[in-house]
Amino acid sequence: MATQDTTSDNRLWTRTFVTVAAANFLLFFSFYQLLPILPLYIIDKFQTDNATAGIIISLYTIGALACRPFAGFLVDTLSRKPLYFWTFFAFTVCFVGYKVVGLLPILAVVRFAHGLFFGISSTASNTVAIDALPASRRGEGIGYFGISVNLAFATGPMTGMFLYEALGDSIVFATSIALCVIGLVLVKTLKVRPREKKQCAPLSLDRFFLTRAVPQFANFIFVGFAYGPVTNYIALYAKELGISGTGWFYALIAAGLIMNRIMTGRLIDRGYLVHLVGTGMTLNVVAYFILAFSHGPLTFFLAAFLIGTSLGLIFPGYQTMCVNLARHNQRGTANSTYLSGWDIGIGTGILTGGAMANYFGMHQQVFFACAIALVLADIMYLTYTAKHYLRNKLEG
Repeated sequence: MATQDTTSDNRLWTRTFVTVAAANFLLFFSFYQLLPILPLYIIDKFQTDNATAGIIISLYTIGALACRPFAGFLVDTLSRKPLYFWTFFAFTVCFVGYKVVGLLPILAVVRFAHGLFFGISSTASNTVAIDALPASRRGEGIGYFGISVNLAFATGPMTGMFLYEALGDSIVFATSIALCVIGLVLVKTLKVRPREKKQCAPLSLDRFFLTRAVPQFANFIFVGFAYGPVTNYIALYAKELGISGTGWFYALIAAGLIMNRIMTGRLIDRGYLVHLVGTGMTLNVVAYFILAFSHGPLTFFLAAFLIGTSLGLIFPGYQTMCVNLARHNQRGTANSTYLSGWDIGIGTGILTGGAMANYFGMHQQVFFACAIALVLADIMYLTYTAKHYLRNKLEG
C-alpha cells in the first residue's frame, strides 16, 4: 500500500516538516491575534451588543466543527498539497471580508466560512506534517509540531491587542493577511509526493469518522469541555477573585504546554504513550480542582501552569493514538476525528459554562463542574480507553 510519507529515513527535521510547521504557525497566529480585538471591532463597527457579537464570533467554531468529518475525507481522497493551499488561500481572503462587509448578516457568513476553511486547512496541515515523519519518531514529531500552535497561542493575542491599541484594527487585519500570504508561499514550496490514483472505495462511515477511535474521541470531548470556559470566562473569574494580570494565566498555560511537548514526544516513541496520557488526564483533574477552589494569585496561576503541563501530555498523546489506530490512507480522517472531539468539547463547554454562570451568578461552580467532568473522563480512560487502544492499534 502506497503512503504519502515524504521521508524514508529516520530524520525528523526534514525540509517538508519544518516548512509545514512554519506555515501552521502563521495560520494559527493570524487567527489568534484577531481573538481579543474582534468583539471590540464588531461592537464598534456595527453598533451591536455583547450577546450578538458573541454569536457572530461563535460561528467560527461552528464552521470548523461542521467541516471536520468532511475535511478528513477530502484530505484522504484529494491531493493534499493543492487542498491545503487553496483552503489556506480562502482562509486568508476571509480576513479581507471582515473589513469590507457592511452588513452584520454578511459578516456572520464570513465568520462561518472562516471556520470552514480553517477546519480543512488545519486538518491538511496536520496530515502533511505526519506524512513527513518517520513512524519510529511520530510521537516526538507530533509534539514538536504542536509547539507551532502553542507559540501562536502564547504570542498572537498579545500582539493583536498591542497593535489594536497602538494603531487600530486595520493594522491587525493587514498583519494577519500579510502573515497568511507568507504561509501560502511556504505551502507552495512544499514537496509532497503525489497521491497514487486508486480505484474509488465505497463510501462508509470510517471515510468521515475514525470509528476505531471512538473512546479517544469521547475522552477528548471531556478535555475540550473543561477548557472551553477557560478560553471565555477566566478573566471574569479572576475579577470575582480580585486577581489582576489575567494575561499571565494564558502565558503560563502556554509555558506548561511547550515545556511538556518538548519532552513528551520522545517518551511516546519509547513506548510510554498510554502512561503519559493517563498521567496527563489525572494531572488535569488536579489542576481544575485547584482552579475551582482558588482564593488568591498563587493557586490561580499554579492551576494555569498545571493545566498547560497536563495538556502537553494529553494533546500529542491522543493525536498519536488516533493516528496509530488508523490505516495509512485514513490519516486525514484520524486527524479530523481528533480535532472534532476538541471542537465539540470547546463549544459545549463555552455554552454550558455561560448558562451555569448565569444561573449561579459566579464562575467557581463552572470550574468545579469541569473538574467533576474530568474525573469521569479519567475513570473512562483508565478503565476502558487505554485498554481499547492497546488492543486495536495498528502502528506504534
